[in-house]
Amino acid sequence: MVIASSRSNDIVKACVESLMNQTVLPLEIILVVDSEDQEEDFKQFFKKNNLVAKVYSSGDNGTTPARNKGIQESRGDIIAFIDDDAMATNTWIEEITKTFKSVPGTLIVGGPVVPMFRGKSISEQWYWMIGCTSTVPLTTRPISCNMAVTRKCLEEIGGFLEVGRRRMKLHASEETELCERVAKKYPSSITWNDRVLVRHDVPPSRITIPYMVHRAYIEGVGKAVMSIDHPLWLEKSFLGYHLTHPDRYTVPVLLATGTAFIIGRLKRG
Repeated sequence: MVIASSRSNDIVKACVESLMNQTVLPLEIILVVDSEDQEEDFKQFFKKNNLVAKVYSSGDNGTTPARNKGIQESRGDIIAFIDDDAMATNTWIEEITKTFKSVPGTLIVGGPVVPMFRGKSISEQWYWMIGCTSTVPLTTRPISCNMAVTRKCLEEIGGFLEVGRRRMKLHASEETELCERVAKKYPSSITWNDRVLVRHDVPPSRITIPYMVHRAYIEGVGKAVMSIDHPLWLEKSFLGYHLTHPDRYTVPVLLATGTAFIIGRLKRG
């Protein structure tokens, strides 16, 4: 299990506890933070709270270096990824294991990321903006908050590319790009299981228009990088849906995404 983190101890504590209370226990839990100071703080915190996890620092800001560091330090044949502000259902590892065993040729397993709203909720069509699985329109493409990949696959394709989140210069889509690379080289190797389920914390600040615009810009930059080598078929279907089902988020979100996408493509020729 690999967790990339830049958040507070208590939020990460809930995530680690959910992994320690599985019907099938993990071989190891690895938390990767940005700096050595954070690494030491978390080691002391975990010891104090009887949490079993290995802690490493990536030496860099961002989820992509953290996930790649986690891959490097891990020992298992299957590496699962979860966000630090998410909690796995207690059969999560069991269902991941069953899926790899029951579906021949599977290299990546993904499942739903369900929001846990602390306040008001938003329309399901915008779940992709808050790090959760969109159900309207329905998508079954794994996201890094809830996915597992075989070590052999990661070694062959080279892990996550450095287009990942960097604090306030977030360039999302690293897991999407990974899935596209795998699907292109190994068709039908990505398997979805609705029972591989995690719940994602969504504070009120994440459903405000300023946050949504910021996140939309990030997504636009990430998709600009991806579009050089990948067709973005799912993104095109989402665009069509949003244009025909407008609400108060539609104009600012699509404007920010489109602007970032154009700027990103221009910068890359």
